[in-house]
Amino acid sequence: MNGAAVIQPSPIPFYTVLVLYLGIMAFIGWYAGRKTNNIGDFFVLSGKAGVVVSGIAYFSTQFSMGTFLGTPGTIYGVGYAGMAISVPGAVFCMILPALLIGRKLITLGHKYGFLTMADYLTDRYHSKNMSGVLGVMMLFFLVPMMGAQIIGAGVIVHVFTGLPEWVGVVGMGIIVILYCMTGGMKGAMMTDVIQGSLMIATAVVTFIVSVVMGGGFSNINHTLQSMNEAYLTFPGANGYMPWTYYVSNIVLWSFFTMGQPHLFTKFFAMKDHKTMFKAILLGTAGMFFSATLIEWAGVNGIASIQNIEKADQIIPMILQRGLNPFLASIFIAGIVAAGMSTIDGILVTTTGAVTRDIYQKIINKDATDEAVMKLSKVVTVIIGIIVICFGVFQPGSIFEINLFAFSGMAIFVVPILFGIYWKKATAKGAVAAVIAGIISLLLFTLNPSVKALAMGFHALFPTTIISSIVMIVVSKFTETPPQETIDRHFMA
Repeated sequence: MNGAAVIQPSPIPFYTVLVLYLGIMAFIGWYAGRKTNNIGDFFVLSGKAGVVVSGIAYFSTQFSMGTFLGTPGTIYGVGYAGMAISVPGAVFCMILPALLIGRKLITLGHKYGFLTMADYLTDRYHSKNMSGVLGVMMLFFLVPMMGAQIIGAGVIVHVFTGLPEWVGVVGMGIIVILYCMTGGMKGAMMTDVIQGSLMIATAVVTFIVSVVMGGGFSNINHTLQSMNEAYLTFPGANGYMPWTYYVSNIVLWSFFTMGQPHLFTKFFAMKDHKTMFKAILLGTAGMFFSATLIEWAGVNGIASIQNIEKADQIIPMILQRGLNPFLASIFIAGIVAAGMSTIDGILVTTTGAVTRDIYQKIINKDATDEAVMKLSKVVTVIIGIIVICFGVFQPGSIFEINLFAFSGMAIFVVPILFGIYWKKATAKGAVAAVIAGIISLLLFTLNPSVKALAMGFHALFPTTIISSIVMIVVSKFTETPPQETIDRHFMA
């Protein structure tokens, strides 16, 4: 068994590889900036993304530091049952959104020039208020989601160099701000292709190294059994994964991805329907393969590494102890890539919420696209600095923060689906549904008495039911959008 301090940090190889990698990302951002000619390029690549870019960009944005650090760290304390956190959901997290909303979003996006989720909701519900509601929610929930990714950079830097975690937080934040500020979505999606490929390679190598370190599958399972038999069975150590929570996680990480603005807008960037379906096959294969292997590595790590400072460190420590310093640093860049690919997609989307959805549509309706482009660069820097501060103070674990932020944005699944499938859904119904959803989510998450009413299911289950009922009731008693708007959306 390995103790916590057997391997000393190897800063020189780590710095060498990381500086080279971040330099490449910065160059791509600069290059993308030169090719970004208008607001459509900046926010959705002007709807020209092909199969490879669409598929890899979707799954690399969906995957994050949570996938490569937070989730394996949680699994490290649970055993095999913990793999149910996201492996089953990874199979459906592109398929369900594509089937339920993807085709229509591509059609509407190309036809009416939608660039953000708020563009769609504002037009569908014929209400400027939707922009404000969505913009405020994005800031409230997506800043913490970006913060969770940047915390992971701090964990990695600490494991490989011994430096304080804030050094990694600040360094990663600055690089992402620079290439998003200059290249927008073009820069984000171009870097996503490299980052997604590196993520898959990291998952494969980490899994192989974890098996070798544990002495093979048979020895790993024997060790786990001798340590705690619960590591080998459901519901896992400490009863972490009862069947209700298992079902919740499958639905959470597949169905509710439709409410995530940074994933939602990827459909506006896709070239056409044929591109979308091919991208689904590519993205789904990449997600399922890499999620399975990296989470399995978290289980294997239980057998070979104990007494670690933070559970989130398990994957970096497997690479650090199982490979020579330069190789370990190359593949640790894959984990950095997971965080960067999520931050860049969210950062561009959040910037769009502030500059386009709040400023251009509500505060200054006469603002030109050129003015919005210039403001976007400033807002990107401001939001990036807020995220860096969030990462420095670290109010929770990567997994906990990620889950909270994801759940908050998932509430928008209700106005999205009702807007696409129910002609009588109204703006007031949509706003009321979102507000009711936020209140319900907080109550089912923070109040033990209310939480008990969910009977073991994730808070989003009862929250979505309540939000849907509010949507139907309020819509029944309020005015529907003009018939012209309804026809435009339902005849597309």
